[in-house]
Amino acid sequence: MESVEDVIKRLADWIEPLAEVERVPVLESVGRVLAAPLAAPRDVPIAPLSLFDGYTVAGPLVAGESLPVVGKQFAGDPPATLAPGTAMRIFTGALLPEGADTVIAQESVELDAQRGHWQEDLSIGAGVRAAGADTREGQVLLETGTRISVAQMGLIASTGEATVAVRRRVRVALLTTGDELLAPGDPFAPGKIYDANGPMLEALLRAAGVEIVQRACLPDDREVIDAQLREAARADLIVTSGGVSVGEADLVRAGVEALGRIDHWRIFLKPGKPLAIGEVLGTPFLGLPGNPVSTFVTYLRFVRLAIDRLAGEAEPGAWPTQWLPLAAARQGGDRPEYIRVRRIAGEGRLMLEPYPDQNSGLLSSLAWADGLALIPPDARLAAGDPVEYTAFKEIGL
Repeated sequence: MESVEDVIKRLADWIEPLAEVERVPVLESVGRVLAAPLAAPRDVPIAPLSLFDGYTVAGPLVAGESLPVVGKQFAGDPPATLAPGTAMRIFTGALLPEGADTVIAQESVELDAQRGHWQEDLSIGAGVRAAGADTREGQVLLETGTRISVAQMGLIASTGEATVAVRRRVRVALLTTGDELLAPGDPFAPGKIYDANGPMLEALLRAAGVEIVQRACLPDDREVIDAQLREAARADLIVTSGGVSVGEADLVRAGVEALGRIDHWRIFLKPGKPLAIGEVLGTPFLGLPGNPVSTFVTYLRFVRLAIDRLAGEAEPGAWPTQWLPLAAARQGGDRPEYIRVRRIAGEGRLMLEPYPDQNSGLLSSLAWADGLALIPPDARLAAGDPVEYTAFKEIGL
């Protein structure tokens, strides 16, 4: 069986980033991947600003001094000039007047007959946000391959840029298969089940920022499946759930092999051992197992990597981990296993509580959990032993 690391390396070597680049408004850039380094076009702030409401002077200040207060400087006002030997009222975010270099907070000043008195020493530059304190002109703010966060979008906006160059969105075709599947809301019928993998995968793909260009739940009909696969080949990536094993009704495998190729790997992993990787008319194809937890885990480990590679991310398929202790003893099996866990307070520290039933068909276990813990094969772990843990929120879920 292929190890998780070997499959990740194969995907990374095989899938190349998309070449197309587009410019989008900064406000629409969150979740997009930068196509080129982003440098600051100007200093931010462009000139010294007051950090708070107070009084601005030419420093330093010596406790016990006082100066007449002449004029006011509001945020947005053009720069004024501070007369020697005077102070000026100033407000948060206002430009410092010419000749001023220090701001003292209003609560530290007593005003008497338009004369300010202070009882503390202040060095030059106190209370001032210096020019270029946030960014300097020409400074590289974000590197190529960065997936832009809300905070990073705010940073870009602060420089005055209206648009940003990003890779175009990855286009994905998502197909689920099975005569037994019903869409949520359909009347129930004996022998049927409601399709959970399709909606779950659709939500995961949207969270990854892709454009879903085709979404279908297919019957076990070879002609229909082949036609949908031909249409799906116009996408950048094809993702399916079910139909890639070796049963008589597993027709996706036959359709993919007729239109391209398929590598049916047995992954050294639980849940998620069966995984089909190949191509349809030149388009990368990933066929996920049918059990919902297996679908979820293989999406996180392999599909997300493929999407990140296509999108040009600098760190595709990032999988942040931390070591936390188990709340109960655990016996490892014949393969590495991602078990569903959640953090609880125990013995004065955070611990990982496993879901009681780790069957890969139980979506309730995923809804209960807040992350996955990796149990090595043949491990004999006692309560309190540390294991690798990945929180769902750390991977954008």
